[in-house]
Amino acid sequence: MSENVCSSTVEIVKNNGYAVEVHNVVTEDGYILELHRISENKSGHKPTRNHPVFVHHGILGSSADWVLGGADISLPMQLSDAGYDVWLANCRGNTYSRKHSTMTSKQRDFWNFSLHEVGTFDLPASFEYILMKTNAPQLHYVGYSMGTSVFFIMASERPEYHHKIRSQISLAPVAYLFNTRSSVRHIAPYAEKMNIMYQWVSNGMFLPQSRMQSFLVTNTYGEKIARTLFCQKCISYAVSSVCGSETYIFDNKLIPLVIEHFPAGTSSKLTTHFSQLILKDSFSRYDYGPIMNVQHYNSTEPPTYDLRSIQVPIALIYGKNDVLTDVEDVMRLKSQLPKLMDFVPVDSPRCNHVDFLWSLDVTKQVNAKVAEILQKTDHADWEYTGPPSGSCTDTDGTGGNDSQTTKERQPNSTGDHHVYVNFAPGPDCSAMNSSGGTPVQRDDDKSAEIVRGLNLLQKVQLLDNLIVLLKSTETKYHQLRDGLTREFSEWTHGARNEAGIDAVAAAGAEDTVVGVKTEQTTTTLRRTGIGKVSDFVDYCGGLNRVDDRTAAGRALYTTFSSLGRAIRFLKLRYK
Repeated sequence: MSENVCSSTVEIVKNNGYAVEVHNVVTEDGYILELHRISENKSGHKPTRNHPVFVHHGILGSSADWVLGGADISLPMQLSDAGYDVWLANCRGNTYSRKHSTMTSKQRDFWNFSLHEVGTFDLPASFEYILMKTNAPQLHYVGYSMGTSVFFIMASERPEYHHKIRSQISLAPVAYLFNTRSSVRHIAPYAEKMNIMYQWVSNGMFLPQSRMQSFLVTNTYGEKIARTLFCQKCISYAVSSVCGSETYIFDNKLIPLVIEHFPAGTSSKLTTHFSQLILKDSFSRYDYGPIMNVQHYNSTEPPTYDLRSIQVPIALIYGKNDVLTDVEDVMRLKSQLPKLMDFVPVDSPRCNHVDFLWSLDVTKQVNAKVAEILQKTDHADWEYTGPPSGSCTDTDGTGGNDSQTTKERQPNSTGDHHVYVNFAPGPDCSAMNSSGGTPVQRDDDKSAEIVRGLNLLQKVQLLDNLIVLLKSTETKYHQLRDGLTREFSEWTHGARNEAGIDAVAAAGAEDTVVGVKTEQTTTTLRRTGIGKVSDFVDYCGGLNRVDDRTAAGRALYTTFSSLGRAIRFLKLRYK
């Protein structure tokens, strides 16, 4: 398993039977990006389609994210089989793009980039290179999560590239994040301080791929206790809190591959930029603070990206259970795209953010729709004729403007339309007309009533969201506790039985006296132990007298003690 787990993107693609090439692209500001091209499909055929496809990963990801699951679920491999010339992106700072023409990755200036630089430098350089290599007039763009964000930035800031994009397909699109229900919302307020800390500790490098990932996969995943505790329970809970409830169809064998390749690293400034999108409820450039903003932008506030200026045919594919990219934020993005050609929810209420990459049902739910859109737009005579029926309705009523009402929405609001009712009498309710007894209200009184209604509704929604969060947390806690208790019990009982059988067999070969526990039998028992966990010999003798939870606690303590010793050993060795 370790050989497959530690393979690079190129090796994974080759192992699946595809031809792959490595290309280096230099951006205007000197970053050297590594692109991976699937140049021949599994049958050995070269591309036959009219336009190449450029596929971009999400935050903290790399090109490996698209191919970890093999050809059965890999979108790039399936597109290659369909005759497309597929190029996989690696944005600056990740595992494959950590080089610069004049700097090294150990310098602080190397990590001084946000989403804006990725969108305005990395994408244009990649587009120019791919079109030059393929002699194609245009290319298709498929982005996932952050890959959609940087495209929207590029298309807003670099309109000269609009005519070079045949079509754009956004998977789990991210522009607005104000309504996100992900746990990252609770971290966002501290992003600025974390950025300062990372600047001091690692010059701004954030969560790079490390030796520790390989160590955890190759040395601990084989153990049932570690596989259950770390890989299946803890990771599942972390993913569900950030991306949505647990994936509806997921192969746990992918977990060591994911751990090995993700996270692939980025800059702390880029993650801070995402946090600002959550807190400021706008799709805008990096906020340096009022004083520095004047220096950078000649304004105390960072300028927003003009999504309405994007003249590229765009399709949005989103998940209903994706708590990171909430449906209301996707609707707001949809209302501002002038050339929306398709708007498709994944046909499953349980589809979350990572299901776009690694769900076993992703071919049917996502990849098939992507292939359908590409097949339609790849024809030489295809032209954009407008959105599908009903796609451009402004469902949130914002009209694309950052109105005060929009800014006052709560992060977990569902996007439903509400009639705001005045629950308290206004200041002029005593004033009645003589005929009908109707309150005489001025315009400012009505505005005050609407504001009070908004505030009351927001409080009710906030309380409701808090109750749902508490219930969900309690349920997850009980599931995790019960699952770990059960797994620990099975593991410790199995280890005890194995130790008992081995010890009796060894003792019988040396001493045939039944019922007599000699010193040699004790020595054999201690030498045999319980497999790999020899520290449990004394403890296993009393398993019949202790409760399973106590056993589980001791097993957990011993396991993590061993892991701690291994980590200290590695630190001393690689110092």
